[in-house]
This record gives sequence, structure tokens and C-alpha cells, in this order.
Amino acid sequence: MFSLSQVTNFLIFFPALIFIMAVTLAIFGYRHDPRRLLNSWYLVVGAVILLGMPIILLASLSDTHHIGWRILSGLAFLALTLGLFDWVMLINWHFRPLRRHFRTLTIFAIILGLALAVLPFIPAHVWPTDLLTPMKYVNTALTLLGAYMCITIADFLVATWTYPRQTKLHGEHYVIVLGSGLHHGDQLSKLLKSRVDTAMRVGSIAKDETGDWPILIMSGGQGADETVSESSAMAAYAKENGYPAAAIRLEEKSTSTFENFQYSLDVIHEPHPTIEFVTNNFHVFRASVFAAMLKLNSRGIAAPTRSHYYHRGLIREYAALTWLHKTRHLLALILIIVLTIVIPWFYG
Repeated sequence: MFSLSQVTNFLIFFPALIFIMAVTLAIFGYRHDPRRLLNSWYLVVGAVILLGMPIILLASLSDTHHIGWRILSGLAFLALTLGLFDWVMLINWHFRPLRRHFRTLTIFAIILGLALAVLPFIPAHVWPTDLLTPMKYVNTALTLLGAYMCITIADFLVATWTYPRQTKLHGEHYVIVLGSGLHHGDQLSKLLKSRVDTAMRVGSIAKDETGDWPILIMSGGQGADETVSESSAMAAYAKENGYPAAAIRLEEKSTSTFENFQYSLDVIHEPHPTIEFVTNNFHVFRASVFAAMLKLNSRGIAAPTRSHYYHRGLIREYAALTWLHKTRHLLALILIIVLTIVIPWFYG
């Protein structure tokens, strides 16, 4: 048997070793390709192990058993509440008929998440005897699901925060400006103005360094409620603000971020171009994932976003990225179901 001091030392030094290894893997990953979600996953899992082991130590000691488990359960169910809210965003994003009920669904998700978060804190003697065994499985499932949501949310936030800081302005010959919806049919929104302003700033820096204006490719088609294409509205704005018309090209067919890149390649007319692209800071990482799917040698540049929209944008981006990797999350859900059955059975 191991002594208490040996167990304590293991729970202190082993997480530190794992964390160092995780950071090392993340650094190499970022140097190889900063667009991989796996890079931030290394950092998140390393940090979870480093910070989680002391909590597990609290949960394993008889004097602090309840404190440790309450902290673990609280963190897991906080993430579950956030996850339920974001699933509503995901459903709302993919099913247009539900959009008019968005506020009702959001309130329902928050109330449901908070209600579920209370379950682990209800003493066992409160439940009827015939519900004690089913509640073990329910609490196990919700705790595992909440823990998984906590890791995926943290993974996304780290990736979104670190990616723009990994990339540098290299003044590539082509800069793709990703489109966004227009206001009043032909007016740039504040988000879209921020993207075009950032692209023009990049162009000005490149002009000072190389003597040539990089080609700005304004990418965006025309929506059903728009009187002009997004690309033409962006081009007009750039020309009004002094960017040379000869250094602007239009891509007017795209209706999504993936198509922004796909159709912009047709405008570039080069087999393996190195490009930079500009979009808002909350969107730049997911856009980089699409560029990687097309095997583009690209670098993303983050345009600033006002804080009140930045947080809304983050929620939408997490939902979209979750859908993009739905197979991975489905496999994780299957594993959670298996563990939900095995863990209560193992511990009786």
C-alpha cells in the first residue's frame, strides 16, 4: 500500500509532468500548423490535469471528500448549462423555422441547465428509495457530459484566442476579405467595415514594405434581401477610402465561408497561392479550418469586433464548429453512454 505522502506527491508531480508534455506538444503543433484544434486540446487537457488533480485529492480524502466532489460537480454542471445554451444556438443556426422562437428556446435551455446543475447537490435521503439507483446513472451521465462540454468549450476558446496571435502579417500578394450580410440591401455593417478597414491596413503595410499594393479579393455573393453583392459593396467602400481600383478583384458567387475560399481561388488563377484572409476575430479560427480543408497555404488576420457582438459571435462560432466536427462529438457521446453504464455498476 502507498502512504498518504506518496499519493500526495504523485498527485502533485505527475500532473506537472503531464502539463509540461502537453505544452511541448502544443508548441510543436502550433509551429507545424496553427489551424489544428488538437493544439489547443493539448493545452486544455494539460491544464485540466494540472488543476484538476488537487481537486481530486480533496475528493479522495475523507475530511474534504464532499468539498472536492462539489467543486467537480459544480464545474461540470456549469459547463453543461453553457452547453445546453449553445446547443440551442446550434439548432437555431441550422433550422430557420425555429429562429422566431429563439428567445423562448434560450430561456428554456438556461432553466433546464440550471435545474440539472442542482441535481448532484440534492442529498440522497431526499429521493425516494426506488429512485436512488436510477439517479446514480443520471448524475453520472450529466457529470460526464458536463465535463466533456467544459473541455470542448475551453478548447474552442483557447483556439480562438491563440490562432490570431500565432499569425503575422507577411504582405502576401493576395488578401481575401470574407463577406458578411449587408444592411439595408447595400450598406456595409460595422462588422464588414472592420474587415475591409483591416484589409486596407494590411495592404498599406505591404505597400510600404514591398512597393506594391497586394490584391484585395472581395469575396461574397448577393443574398435574397440584398440589392448588390457583398463583394461589390466592399469594393466600393475600399475605393472610396483610397485603395486603388486596379488592386481589387471581386468574387460574387459565394454564400458561405467555405465557398469564399473555394471561389476566390478561381479569381486568383494560380495553382498553389499563398494568401492572407481577413475576417472578424471571433470567426478567424473557424475560417482557417475551412482553408485547411481546401489545403490552402493561408494565414488569417483578425479584424476587431465590438465586445457586445464579440460574445454573441463566439457562441455562434462554437455551435458552428461543433456541427463541423459532429462525427467526433458523436463518438464522444457514445463513450459517455458506455461510461454512464459502467461506472455506477463498477462502484455498486
